[in-house]
Amino acid sequence: MARKWESYALTYRAREVETLAGWIAAGESGSVVGLAGCGRTNLLEFLCHRPDVLRSYLPPPARPVVLIPVDLNNLPVNNPSTLYRTLLRAFYQVLGEEAGEKTADVFKTSADWKSLQQTVDALYLENRAAQDPFLAQSALHDLLALLQEEQVQVVLALNRFDRFCQRATPQMINTMRGLRDTFKDTLCYLVGMRQEVAYLPEPADLGEMYDLLDSHVCWVGAMAESDAWRMLETITQAAPPPPAEAEARVMLALSGRFPSLLKAIAHWWLANHQQPTALDDWLDILLAERSIQYRLERLWDGLTQEEQLALTEVQKLHAQAIGGKAGDGEEGKTIPRRLERAFQSLAKRQYYALTRLAAKGLCYQADQGWWISGGLVAAFVAAIEGRVQGKIWLDEQTKTIYQGQDPIEGITTLQYEILRFLIKNPRAKHSQDAVIDNAWPEEDHREGITPNALQVHIASIRKKIEPNPAKPRYLITWHGRPGGYQFFPEGKPA
Repeated sequence: MARKWESYALTYRAREVETLAGWIAAGESGSVVGLAGCGRTNLLEFLCHRPDVLRSYLPPPARPVVLIPVDLNNLPVNNPSTLYRTLLRAFYQVLGEEAGEKTADVFKTSADWKSLQQTVDALYLENRAAQDPFLAQSALHDLLALLQEEQVQVVLALNRFDRFCQRATPQMINTMRGLRDTFKDTLCYLVGMRQEVAYLPEPADLGEMYDLLDSHVCWVGAMAESDAWRMLETITQAAPPPPAEAEARVMLALSGRFPSLLKAIAHWWLANHQQPTALDDWLDILLAERSIQYRLERLWDGLTQEEQLALTEVQKLHAQAIGGKAGDGEEGKTIPRRLERAFQSLAKRQYYALTRLAAKGLCYQADQGWWISGGLVAAFVAAIEGRVQGKIWLDEQTKTIYQGQDPIEGITTLQYEILRFLIKNPRAKHSQDAVIDNAWPEEDHREGITPNALQVHIASIRKKIEPNPAKPRYLITWHGRPGGYQFFPEGKPA
């Protein structure tokens, strides 16, 4: 495993590493966010295994920094005691005597290093079976206090933090927040997630951590060209022979340099490179591969409805401008004048969604407008059947509720009032009674509007706005006490 990380270039994910190094230097926490297959896990593991690379990005004079990878998704029991002991074990695996010497240069002298190793070992071994949460908590606090005294910056790399939040108790979330508050001059978090913190089950439970993770977001998407070439060479180097330059360039162009797609294409090539397949046929052949379909579907499902609509609009305009089959367009081709206004209107209407898609690695801006990254994604978007919904919004002047550019037709007055209230109060959790009280403020209008009656109206609204009413993306049922609804105007990612 160590050999694997040593083979990575010093410039691997340079843009992202530079961003994260800036946070660490300032002692700030933040989110590392990317769609499924974006390489987020690889980036965090690279940082944890290559402290020498991180140091090269830190501005002088930099205090010692140690990154501790923590897996919070395999806790045998969801309680604070187990959480404390898991964190102690993570420190033990990185700083203990059996961890080796790779982090020894973090400390001032060999004596400091040896003493710290012994302390880490003792604190973990004495408390790894402790059921009393106070004992494990005290050991963890003692360790962090020691590192604080040594003026060491500690970074906990918490990948799949969104999954942890789905299962963790409020007390466990408070534990993570409390540790950061107690040792804010020493401790910060890099949390890996597929979506932003706003889509966590209970984002309000994060308290001040919400602001930290929401204010600092590093998106992981398409790789730099040098990283993509290196990945391709690593995967195909054992093949006799490796792909020719023309073949490799087609692989990069079709994948849009998105890690999971490029890796799947490379493995497809390893299994099929002896067959005399024309390069022009690769797009159609790859789209029929189940492994490629699976990765494209995961990328698509990770987008909001607003982002999906923006991608389909980009694809349709380029199909009109360039012609040919989906995925053939390149930014070097000329866009006809008759479509220039359409491109300008798209860029204005969907600028927010397009910039988000660019951060996620699925499109980019060139001189002639916005372009989808990679032939496979463009072809997949072109093949999407049915109407993509878009963002739900209220035109205050006309009092009309739109979905994308189309007004929502056929809603009753009561359903309109429900939607209007939800649009004005998005993403918050509203109890059923709160929806009733706010959608119909006058008592005589509220007669007969029971929670059961409200559910009938909600079901009817979903039939009009949801791509699949059985799996809602806009109007989500909030299960719990007292229970109710959440509304995501952009259409929550799956």
